Amino acid sequence: MDFQEQDFKLADYVRPAIEEGRYTITGRQDVTKPASETFQVQKEICIAANTRALAGQDVFSVYPPPEQQGDFAGTLPFLVLNDQVYPWIRRWRDDIDGRPVPWLALIVVSENEGAVETDVENAKLPDLKERGVFFPLKEGEVTSCRDDDNIHILMMPKQTYRDVMPAAEDLQWLTHAKFVDLSSTEDAIAKQDGWFSTVIANRFVPSLEGCSLKSTVHLVPVDGYLNGNIPEDCDRVRLISLYHWNIYSEKTQEQSFTALMEGIGRNARVVKDQSLKPHYLRTGEKTYSRYHSPLLPYHMERYDNLGGEGRYTADGRLIYDAQNGILDISYAAAFNLGRMISLSRRTEAEKIARWRRERAMGEHLRLLDQTIGVSLADLHEICGKLSEGGGTL
Repeated sequence: MDFQEQDFKLADYVRPAIEEGRYTITGRQDVTKPASETFQVQKEICIAANTRALAGQDVFSVYPPPEQQGDFAGTLPFLVLNDQVYPWIRRWRDDIDGRPVPWLALIVVSENEGAVETDVENAKLPDLKERGVFFPLKEGEVTSCRDDDNIHILMMPKQTYRDVMPAAEDLQWLTHAKFVDLSSTEDAIAKQDGWFSTVIANRFVPSLEGCSLKSTVHLVPVDGYLNGNIPEDCDRVRLISLYHWNIYSEKTQEQSFTALMEGIGRNARVVKDQSLKPHYLRTGEKTYSRYHSPLLPYHMERYDNLGGEGRYTADGRLIYDAQNGILDISYAAAFNLGRMISLSRRTEAEKIARWRRERAMGEHLRLLDQTIGVSLADLHEICGKLSEGGGTL
């Protein structure tokens, strides 16, 4: 699916050119002179993805940001990887509806759900197998980890596992690949090819009203875990966490549209009564101006070109209260905020600047045409003849 003339693309999945595993390469050469002879050599190679620990440089971005505190009650965390094929590098089961099933999932576990985290050296992972704990570690598998690499381990009660883990059929809807045009980004980012893979959690961030609740987002492998594979005699589940980060969520208020509008109505009088703000004019004078929420109606006549300013500027959005001799800056502030937000996005800012240059050039050519009385086409022709040095004007 393409957007904005190839600036952005989405793909359900991207199959790797070669999957993880062990391969045999055979080279053969047939010689006919001076005598017929065949030479052959074989070499064993291993293709291994980093399937036990993910380095920080492999992660492009995460949301919510690590250690961030806020109201994330309606947020699905996600993780963006620099590698476009990483979620599909390992084939652990048959395709579903013709689509490969990712071998990893992003899960959200809160601090009150009984999960325990620890770090273990890679060589000591087999020692973690114990009675009553489900940990389907495949020993001897191809891995790029060294024996002394620290592997982050997550252990949780079986009920917590059932609450947070997606089904195998859902995994294909929780991952996708995307292409983003990076030509307008910083040099360190622009040199990348623009292809990324994204893994989305299947669970909203847990929140408690009135207090901050810590949750940890884990990227975990799912091979051997899903669809009822937990034995009845196991009351805990242990997983490898390839990458993780903490967030703190506090549910501060009902965030529905109805509640927000009712809150505006309840707070309207308070906002209007406390709306005088210090205002420094561009000419250097100091005064006080009224400010209220832009969502609250303000019944006052608006003057066009106040102070000679057009309405396409922040000052052109000022409202003058002639009865009290005071300015209302609410819409001017909203106009300026919107402009700064737009210009903070480099791609949109460049498009705005290009549009303004084209408009300015068009106006310049129009005035030039009016002044000299020569059309633009005739002017091009005259300039062409002068540059060639031929003909007379």
